[in-house]
Amino acid sequence: MSRQGVTKKYHIGMLVMLWAGVQGALFWHFGVRILYDSAEYIKAAQQLRSQGRLADIFDIFYSIPIFFLSLSGGLFAQPVIPFLFFQCILSGFAALALFYSGVKIFDNSWSGFLSGAIYLLWWDNIQWNTTVMTESMLCSISCLVIYLLSHFKGSRREYLLLVVVAIITLFTRPTGIIIIAGVIAFLVQYHWHLLAAHKVVKFSFFAGLACFAYCCANLIFLHWDFTDQYKRGNIVTYMDTMQGTSLYYESLRLDVTGMEFGPDKGLPLFKIVYFIVHNPRHFLASASLKMWYLMSGVRPYYSTVHNSFLLVWMSLMYLLFYLGWRRSHLMGVNIFCLTVIISNCALISIATVDWDNRFYIPMESGIVILAGGGAMSLMEIVKRKFTNRSAFC
Repeated sequence: MSRQGVTKKYHIGMLVMLWAGVQGALFWHFGVRILYDSAEYIKAAQQLRSQGRLADIFDIFYSIPIFFLSLSGGLFAQPVIPFLFFQCILSGFAALALFYSGVKIFDNSWSGFLSGAIYLLWWDNIQWNTTVMTESMLCSISCLVIYLLSHFKGSRREYLLLVVVAIITLFTRPTGIIIIAGVIAFLVQYHWHLLAAHKVVKFSFFAGLACFAYCCANLIFLHWDFTDQYKRGNIVTYMDTMQGTSLYYESLRLDVTGMEFGPDKGLPLFKIVYFIVHNPRHFLASASLKMWYLMSGVRPYYSTVHNSFLLVWMSLMYLLFYLGWRRSHLMGVNIFCLTVIISNCALISIATVDWDNRFYIPMESGIVILAGGGAMSLMEIVKRKFTNRSAFC
């Protein structure tokens, strides 16, 4: 066996041990957490199992986790624990997918290992694996998307797998549409030489893509009316309902006096555009705060220690992401990651950030894969400096 093969097996073994240690520690520390949304998913799974249909038509955007919860309920007396174990196992495969993706993107086994390790140690992943939500599954599946993109050669089989897995993200969480946007950007970059050579095809493609995006936006905003949060002045979702409690922070709401809103019966996307056009200063102030809380992860109701940790961790991840971007051999994957980040930030800027920043999840895997390569670059920079210093001494 070659030295490279031995190194890969060593890194895979290290990732498996890290995965087992993290999963054991998180169950010991967190146990099983049932949150408000969790109860809704469990209820939907029970209805699917008993009546053979979803409780609400928009539950189709969560149908993958609901299906597995329903399947777990049919196979086990207690459906929650097996479902959480499934999430943990899936996260292990996701870490391996990031490992192989990192090896391909950076042509280095250490880069793949560091991507997988960052993914397993990211606090959000640790906590979501113990909760009956959809974030853990979406993040894991997005790692599989990155694996397919990093190994993409353009065969029919690869196209089929990529389309299927991308669609699965949409039926795991509605924000899977952001992953799909990233996949489309990857394919545009992959076939750009063909599009650039045929102006009519290029124009038709982008016109069709714009119509598709418009229809998708209206469909999603039809159920989730983000102008409602504008009217309440919320930066964090439903902060107004916390007024009078210790969790309420005035800084997480903006005064909406004098704001102009579109007609209630207008198209969802039109109402958002109407608000932005007629209240540009308010929107920019609101969007800036939402972007800050999304990208930093901090919240006023967290402790100083917690916020300090988040700032250090996030700053390090963005530094490593930048270094990884420069080191990457596959521009298509870079374009995917950047598209997902920009799309997610744009969506949050017109919506709201969540209490525990779970809306960060769609872009996390893209940041992690490039951060792994960046971590390897940083290690090499530090090693060279120490080597040069030793030689000088």
